[in-house]
Amino acid sequence: MTRLALSLSLRDLLHFKGYKLGFAERVNDTLYVTLDMKRKTGLCPVCGKRTKIVEGIYNRWVRDLDAWNYRCYILFQEKKIRCKCGYRGVEKLDFTDPYSRCTNRFEEYVFRLCKIMTVFDASQLLGLSWHTVKNIDKKHINKQIVGLAQANPVRIGVDEVAYQKGHNYLTIVRDIDLGKVIWIGLSRTKEAMDSFFRELGVVKSYAIQVAVSDMWDPYIASIKQNTSAEMVFDKFHVSKKVNEALDTVRKQEFAQADPEERKEMKHKRFLILSRNKNVAEDKREELDTLLKQNKTLSNAYLLKEQVLDIFDETEQEVAQHRFKKWMRNVEKSGITAYQKVVNTIQDYMYGILNYFKHKLTNAASEAINNKINVIKRRAYGFRDIEYFKLKIIQLCGVKTPQNQR
Repeated sequence: MTRLALSLSLRDLLHFKGYKLGFAERVNDTLYVTLDMKRKTGLCPVCGKRTKIVEGIYNRWVRDLDAWNYRCYILFQEKKIRCKCGYRGVEKLDFTDPYSRCTNRFEEYVFRLCKIMTVFDASQLLGLSWHTVKNIDKKHINKQIVGLAQANPVRIGVDEVAYQKGHNYLTIVRDIDLGKVIWIGLSRTKEAMDSFFRELGVVKSYAIQVAVSDMWDPYIASIKQNTSAEMVFDKFHVSKKVNEALDTVRKQEFAQADPEERKEMKHKRFLILSRNKNVAEDKREELDTLLKQNKTLSNAYLLKEQVLDIFDETEQEVAQHRFKKWMRNVEKSGITAYQKVVNTIQDYMYGILNYFKHKLTNAASEAINNKINVIKRRAYGFRDIEYFKLKIIQLCGVKTPQNQR
């Protein structure tokens, strides 16, 4: 009974539709299993019908899942057919794709490995070339992801992420309501964004109501040209520029300070740049002492707090009034480092004020960027940029339900 049960289990394991088991042979650490054809007809991959017109029979072998620590290869014969529907080529097989060197279940195993380890590690484990593993992974990611044809974004977030040194960027577009990446473009130019809208289509582009981005003019120009969406400029971009101005003042004052004052100012950068409401109680006295010692730095710090506090407002008109008042305070203070921030706010006021209407930021894009950086570090960089884009979509994009693939 035990031998019979084992035999049935082995046949179940090595079941390939349209074929029956021939024999198995072990050579060193490799197991070769041969299959014999059951039918003289071939299945057409186009119309799904069987045809008796067989133009040739070819020997073929494919890699299968390892068995008992042996690498396993399946050897069989494949038909070249001609069908009444006009198709001429290899027959359709359930267990492997045309011209593939692996069974479908082995490719699925490779795909799962690539989710948890690098392509190099997977290739070393399986004894395959790096390119073979990468191509299998690309093939299955493409089956998994959802393209723009199924996307219907109403609110989008646009951001960029560096993929190589030397100002090489990708443009990342996400559906804010889904919280998923829906498109990735090479470079952060207007042409890149225009490509997104072309792929999305005119009707869907004009259905977009809100677009969140930083104050990058090529993105702004493309969004204005291709949609009727309201622009919302990320408040964190304003915060970054304000903190840069404050840090410039800190460096200037540090350079002019006497030795005793320098000692107090040293290693206080992050304390000065922190929001006052976030300063820990044990650090508050230290901050107050520092600001009392330097009037210019104290005024610059207050200007930073004033402008960032505006983003807590709920009314657009109140926020606009406070921005104008803050700009007058900057002029009175004589702190020139803030003039660049004033110019930026004046130029992009329309999108900054839209934040108070929609209360949207690109914070989720920053979280996605962190995931992308993890992908880069794990793979030690990507030589194939299209593969890198697919890995981002796989981790951060919309995926097809498994039962629909």
